[in-house]
Amino acid sequence: MADFELNNEIRGDEQVQKAFLELFDLCPRCNTPKNRKLLISAFNFAYDAHSGIKRKTGEPFILHPIEVSKIVIREIGLGVTSVICALLHDVVEDNEEISLDLITNKFGSRVASIIDGLTKIKNVYSDELNVQAATFRKMLMSIPKDIRVILIKLADRLHNMRTLDGMSENRQIVKAGETLYVYAPLARRLGLNKVGRELEDLSFKFHLPENYNKLMQMIESTKEKREEVLEEFKIKMADVLQKEKISYEIKGIRKSLYATWTKMNEKQLSFDEIHNFQTLRLIFKAKGRISERRQCYNVYTLVTDVFMPRRGSLQDFVKNPKANGFEALIVDVMIKDGNWREVQILSQRMAEIAERGYSSEKKIGMDKEPSERDKWIESIGDQLINPKKNDLDFLDNFKLNLYISEIYVFTPAGKIVKLPRGATVLDFAFHIHSELGLHCIGAKVNKKLVNNGYVLNSADQIEILDSNNAKPEKSWFEHVVSARAKDSLRAYFRKQKRENMQVGEIVFKEVQASLEMPSDETTVNKLVSYFACKDQATFYARIGSKQISRGELLRAFKSVTSTGILESFIPSFLKAKANEVPLKEKAAFSHKTAFIAEEIIDEPGYIIAGCCNPVPGDKSIAYKDSSDNIFIHQINCKNAIKLNAEQGRSVAKVTWKPHKLNQYVAKLFLKGIDRKKIVHDMTYVISDQMNVNMKSINIDGNNGIYEGHVSVYVPNLDVLNALIVKLKRIEGIKMVRRVEV
Repeated sequence: MADFELNNEIRGDEQVQKAFLELFDLCPRCNTPKNRKLLISAFNFAYDAHSGIKRKTGEPFILHPIEVSKIVIREIGLGVTSVICALLHDVVEDNEEISLDLITNKFGSRVASIIDGLTKIKNVYSDELNVQAATFRKMLMSIPKDIRVILIKLADRLHNMRTLDGMSENRQIVKAGETLYVYAPLARRLGLNKVGRELEDLSFKFHLPENYNKLMQMIESTKEKREEVLEEFKIKMADVLQKEKISYEIKGIRKSLYATWTKMNEKQLSFDEIHNFQTLRLIFKAKGRISERRQCYNVYTLVTDVFMPRRGSLQDFVKNPKANGFEALIVDVMIKDGNWREVQILSQRMAEIAERGYSSEKKIGMDKEPSERDKWIESIGDQLINPKKNDLDFLDNFKLNLYISEIYVFTPAGKIVKLPRGATVLDFAFHIHSELGLHCIGAKVNKKLVNNGYVLNSADQIEILDSNNAKPEKSWFEHVVSARAKDSLRAYFRKQKRENMQVGEIVFKEVQASLEMPSDETTVNKLVSYFACKDQATFYARIGSKQISRGELLRAFKSVTSTGILESFIPSFLKAKANEVPLKEKAAFSHKTAFIAEEIIDEPGYIIAGCCNPVPGDKSIAYKDSSDNIFIHQINCKNAIKLNAEQGRSVAKVTWKPHKLNQYVAKLFLKGIDRKKIVHDMTYVISDQMNVNMKSINIDGNNGIYEGHVSVYVPNLDVLNALIVKLKRIEGIKMVRRVEV
């Protein structure tokens, strides 16, 4: 490339041509005369389609599909067809003159089918708020047909995240939310751990920049210590591995920054307490005649001869691979600094899967035995092709299938059943059969009687107890985590509602006939409003389920019809006066600009979301619902991330105006060395020094260590931060951290 000269066969200037020709260095399969001709043809086609267009970063747009192609080759390991599709992935979406038929004629039906799956949906609804979810659905439904659609989309998203600096802050927040909610978990689920890790880190950087920078400082300050640990492990293992004539490589693999920050917050840990931030990965070259699992255990023996293992820490993912295909023996060992470190033992084949999953084209459709990924795709097949779900329900359900933390339990006959971590007796029952789940009344777990909400653990043996008289309740949704169980419950309640509607409509007509009332839409609508029902369907369903009795319906009929008679005698000018209620002007809202949250005592124009309880000054987003209500969420709230992913056009970042009068709840976690008057000193700082009101305080001590929570009322984030600083200065307090209310 040093002697580069412009190639007349290839479009573009020197910068563009250089970038394109690098593809051939990365992809040996692309270098045959036939494939080279195909790639140049696809590139020239894409260059013409994007001619004159620049990205927000200012660079020619054509560099984007080139970079996506590089990720497809280097990070994911796909081949020529996928590179062609990566080069063409935006042409139909961005150029109205280019159709899928044209792509079919020029590059074949297979390429056109993949491009179709990668093309966003445009204006499919009069209400455009669900376009994001509809586009996700279209893309995800392509998974059983051709997995390459989603693999190329992940490459596209990764490059977009790498170049997100060129976007407005509002768009950065939405894109980061989408990535955290769908793309990063999906990459992990497909075994693309390296891609998933980078997607999480980049999302974290743009989603919570202050937290990202703080964590990066902690990581940088401990870098030398991690390098020493890695070097010590390499030195001590070198002799024993060489003595056994084992070819090997040892490297440090760090945990995702976002996953680290989440774990620190959820478990109230300091960075130093995250023992598996850097995993020590020992990769060996397998010898042909001995099983890889046995070789893993041989290496495990060598490791534990040198380092003390933590009792009960051994995990065998070789015998039972994770759902994304990950295989390894994992054990925690004691290093000289007195801390536990996670060690992963893998063959070279396992290490390749650990980073890139089953993503190479050579493997797609070629495995003799179905991989874990193939089993997963088969397991979600019904959900992917079910046309009845709306797009938001579809995406929510699909999200449940992305979790890769699993448990293994047993049926009474000893059959292994794989369930998501946190699964309950109900999840197990629905996994066996939907009818068994619907009539479940409890279970015997390891021969012990438990209720249907009991959370299962790995190695449990479960016998389901059922009764024909048992019926599901809405509260069951709180006791299930699997998509299959949630789907079955939704289907049951939808069917029940339809049946109740039919019965309710019959009862309604009978009551109406007994009163000799005429049937008209106005009367029905008045009754719907009278009972505060959302619509007529809900009204009839409530009658059918006897939530509205015949007697209540009779009285309501008389009430709304008598009101109608009286109204007919009221002059029209008086009616107008009576209905004239001055409405407070709603705060302006646009997803393109920041929402201004002002402090107004009576009606602030927005609602503080109860799921995360933001305090004025928190980095937050505003969400406008279908009733024009505006809810403010903390930006790191799970619901906020979900809203960014599904309804980005209804979301805007928040700019807080000064807040000094209204009071907002915040909760603090405290931990430290117990002593006399520690609680007295806390309350003195809170109430006397800071003049802050307490909602509650709960401190428990045990063996000289205490921990607990304090809930306080504060007007803004500055006051809360000042309070935290003062509390940290109290003797005996080692940790003060804000937590969810």
